[in-house]
Amino acid sequence: MKSIRRFLLLISLVPRSLMAAEGAAPGAHGDTFMDLFLMSGPVGWILLVASILIMAFAIEAVIKIRMGRLAPPAVYAQLKDAFVSGNYPQAFQICVANPCYMGRIVQAGIERLGRGRESAEKAMGEVTAKEINDLKSNINYLSVIGVVSPMVGLTGTVIGMMKAFKTLGSSGAADPSKLSANISEVLFATAFGLFVAIPGFVLYYVFRNRVQTVTVAVDQQVGHLFDAVPFEQLTGYRVQDYLGESAGAPAASA
Repeated sequence: MKSIRRFLLLISLVPRSLMAAEGAAPGAHGDTFMDLFLMSGPVGWILLVASILIMAFAIEAVIKIRMGRLAPPAVYAQLKDAFVSGNYPQAFQICVANPCYMGRIVQAGIERLGRGRESAEKAMGEVTAKEINDLKSNINYLSVIGVVSPMVGLTGTVIGMMKAFKTLGSSGAADPSKLSANISEVLFATAFGLFVAIPGFVLYYVFRNRVQTVTVAVDQQVGHLFDAVPFEQLTGYRVQDYLGESAGAPAASA
């Protein structure tokens, strides 16, 4: 809590310094970011939490949605050697030892080798859909925040307008300073809501497209691994029966 207040206080120095440079005296009400933020009440704190969540989800997405993390080159090279030599038990063990996006998809395909290409591709498709859904789970919250933040800001605007008209009704137009304080709160709530929503929407579309680009590239690699698999020779093959062996699939050489 103290660190947040210090951060807001640091930001509040910017408008104050600009006013001092222009030779303008700060007003009696809401002349700094801190003043306006505190005047906004719960609405300001909700939007502040939303902005922190956007930052957290963005950092997580940058870390997770990387080709090197979803399909490590070393793992792909090992899987390629195992598939070329027909050593599917070794490929299965590589997937188990490296539970990445590509590893889980390939593992599902290897488990269905004995049921034909169609069954293997269906299993890999199901795992792919689940993995993509997991990748997008927190990214979708960026869109939710982008939609909700302006509504929260609008709520603060409505509350501020109610206060403004109440002030106007009680004191009339004789004391515009009191009315200006409420109007500042109204404008701040609206601006803060948009300030949070715009980055949320932008990051949502950026990371959503990034997920699509990276997953398509990984799926192409997986497809290359299974292109040369002789499914017609592996009917009834169960990789679990040969996990302790270093040779390839016996059904392939029968």
